Amino acid sequence: MRGVRLGAATATTTARPSVARLALRLPIASSPLSTTPRLRAPTRPCPSCGAAIPLPASPCPSCASLIPIPPGLSLHSLLSLSDPIPAPASAKEAVGARNPGEGRPFDIAAELAALPAHGYALDPRALRLEMLRRQATLHPDRNSGDVEMAAALSARVNKAYEVLANPQTRAEYILEQFGLDTKETDHVSDHDLLLEILEAREELEEATSDEVEELREANQKKVDNVARQITEALSKEPPELQRAKELAVELKYWVGLEHAARERL
Repeated sequence: MRGVRLGAATATTTARPSVARLALRLPIASSPLSTTPRLRAPTRPCPSCGAAIPLPASPCPSCASLIPIPPGLSLHSLLSLSDPIPAPASAKEAVGARNPGEGRPFDIAAELAALPAHGYALDPRALRLEMLRRQATLHPDRNSGDVEMAAALSARVNKAYEVLANPQTRAEYILEQFGLDTKETDHVSDHDLLLEILEAREELEEATSDEVEELREANQKKVDNVARQITEALSKEPPELQRAKELAVELKYWVGLEHAARERL
């Protein structure tokens, strides 16, 4: 293998491809959105008509008025994949005491624990359809009375979809809710795996245009395999979080290779 600069390789792999392209190529486990009976979502009154509206619904189903969606909700609940669970008062106070103003109003970890693979196993088609449904109701053109709120709520839903539609960022988000942040400096510790990644990048750099698509297909199998392993790790009770984090770091490299391959086309 020719000499390859490790720093350049790792820097390139952190680039994230567009969500639209990822949604077509990167896998989301084909489990149902949820097979667990859902608890009743907490409600808040509609400011216009007073009806009790479950979180995070907006606009109001009764009078069609836009309703603010509070901060701190999970990305899964924003896309109707789960119902918010209010955090115990003791947890809010503990977080707030350590970091004033940062108490978490919702127990996202408990919410994810009720979902398949702690929220990692999602149906890609159902996820996209729910995003489109929510965007249709929140679009500023349909809410001319409060365009600013409509745009802000629409942006939150879009961001939730961007994160959850991508298996890499979805894993990183879930791990973050359990206190395991992945960092830009995280790297693959397995020497053989690192050599495999570097060799794959070198092969891509030397590939002809006709060969790039073949390399993408081979790389896609690696992405699929790592995503399946993350699903398995997060399906355990308790979830194997450290294992899932190691796999998420590996997935970052293969996703980065896909991004580099698309730039060659």
